[in-house]
Amino acid sequence: MSASQGNRQWAIGSREKGRGKKGSILNEMIVQVILITLVLAVFLFAVAGKVNGRDVKQQVLEKQLALLIDSAEAGMSFEVSRVNANGFVESVEFLDGRVYVGVDGFRSVSGYPYFSKYSVGVEEGDDKFIVNVR
Repeated sequence: MSASQGNRQWAIGSREKGRGKKGSILNEMIVQVILITLVLAVFLFAVAGKVNGRDVKQQVLEKQLALLIDSAEAGMSFEVSRVNANGFVESVEFLDGRVYVGVDGFRSVSGYPYFSKYSVGVEEGDDKFIVNVR
């Protein structure tokens, strides 16, 4: 093997090594970009599920009612207007220590718990619900 052939072999070998490094770096970058995109997509889907406006309005009304009931004493009553800042309230129910509020045509599924040693009932009027604590 002559000196020129040896140099030529060395040059070909170093080019292949360099190509391998560049190729592997490119592959790593592509994999990282794909993984970052997948993580962001999962995050956005999770957030989109939580930020459903109607669901949030229901939860806010249920929590407000539960807090009012928790702080109420026997003989107190309060009104919930049907036309509310959180939407059109269609129903208010108290079952098994939980408040269920129907807003804009959708019923509540999970409700919100309240803690009261008194009996709680609701009367439906034309334009409001009257919650009675007895």
